[in-house]
Amino acid sequence: MTSTPHDEASPGTAEAAVRGVAPAADPKQPVAYVLAEYSTPEALVKAARQVYQQGYTKFDAHSPFPIHGIDDAMGIKFTHLPWFTFFAGGLGIITATLLIYYTNKEWYPYLISGKPLFSIPSAAPVMFELMVLFAAITTLLGMLALNRLPLFTHPLFQSTRFQRVTNDKFFLSIDARDPKYKSEKTIQLLTGLGAEYVETCHKEASAPLPWAFRTAVFLGLLLAMVPVSMVAWKRSTYSREPRIRVIFDMVSQPKKKTQTTSTLWQDGRAMRPWVEGTIAKGELKADDAFYRGLKPGGLNAVAATTVSMTNLVANQDGAAAAAATPGAPATPPDPLDKLPWIEDFPLEVTPELMKRGQERYNIYCATCHGLGGVGNGLVTIRAIELAEGTWVPPVTFHSEGLRKQPIGRMFHSISNGVRKMPGYGDQIPERDRWAILLYVRALQKSKFAPLSDVPPEKVNQLTDVAP
Repeated sequence: MTSTPHDEASPGTAEAAVRGVAPAADPKQPVAYVLAEYSTPEALVKAARQVYQQGYTKFDAHSPFPIHGIDDAMGIKFTHLPWFTFFAGGLGIITATLLIYYTNKEWYPYLISGKPLFSIPSAAPVMFELMVLFAAITTLLGMLALNRLPLFTHPLFQSTRFQRVTNDKFFLSIDARDPKYKSEKTIQLLTGLGAEYVETCHKEASAPLPWAFRTAVFLGLLLAMVPVSMVAWKRSTYSREPRIRVIFDMVSQPKKKTQTTSTLWQDGRAMRPWVEGTIAKGELKADDAFYRGLKPGGLNAVAATTVSMTNLVANQDGAAAAAATPGAPATPPDPLDKLPWIEDFPLEVTPELMKRGQERYNIYCATCHGLGGVGNGLVTIRAIELAEGTWVPPVTFHSEGLRKQPIGRMFHSISNGVRKMPGYGDQIPERDRWAILLYVRALQKSKFAPLSDVPPEKVNQLTDVAP
């Protein structure tokens, strides 16, 4: 392509000094575009509107910045890209729903705490993520497809004047494939619309892709096959070597795992037993009342029975199971009944401790025992609805047996568990366990407290609400 200013062909006229027509440099190559240059955005908008009104459909406007009103002047219709995004987002929601439904309910139906195998609220996060993912990818690919991208070259790039489109010039290009395109007539039209310069851009002979691009694509595809091939190879073969670890962290540190042997000790055991007569730092816990719910010296009483606390719990469970079995022999005596449990709290009772106990109770206990301690927590209600026969309903704290039970015995139940309830000794510190028991005692008092326990100024209020 070459450019020959019209002022050189037609000297002597002021109008011709700023307008020109560039003849084709190679007549053998067909014309691809007619390019018209304008100096102001107003002129470009005016020219675009006239070209559209003349019936042209394959033309475009080029500007260094967005121009308001150019879309209406060119008759640009609403793009279909939002519809692509909409349907892709819907496809993402459907895919997530089916994925969760079949994996959770059909293929791997694991029942966890009575929760439903499939529900919309639990699936909503995955549905949202796949909706965004599908919509975003489709929008990107749709934009590239509708704009026929990527393009490695374009006929307009042959124009040296077109380089100023990112600076201070405005251009209007008409595609030669437009049904209304007529070479001389189109050039005259653009010239008559105030173009400062008009030139024709010709098609380029098809050239192969740059070697660097082809090489990069080939190497990229080759490297992409490496992890896939390694995965396929590992899945189809066997190896006695440990797996490849990219991040070692503490995996490969020198250590001995449990139940393994060691040549360091004469007995060959890697796990070392407790050293007799020693105790870990900070684990003395000599206060029997606070740490075990026993009267001072009570731990010695336990030791005198030649059974451990763990065995006591096991014996207690066995007694409870025997009592619950119809036709079973008489219930054996509970070994815990013989221990010297404390009757009073081993720490000062304060409003702060009561509030702490209520908070801990609502977190750890209310789910099964209920907020009022009658055994109607949400987990209990759900288990009863399922009627699977494995649930042991929790006892009510307002039963006569628990109201008369020593507080130390209840502390033992929380610490080591009772019947189906696991021990919470490893989860709840001792002080919080006592705070929970303080709140449980308050719940029991709420239903069976004598009138003498009510402050005199509150007695009349109770009378008012009594039926």
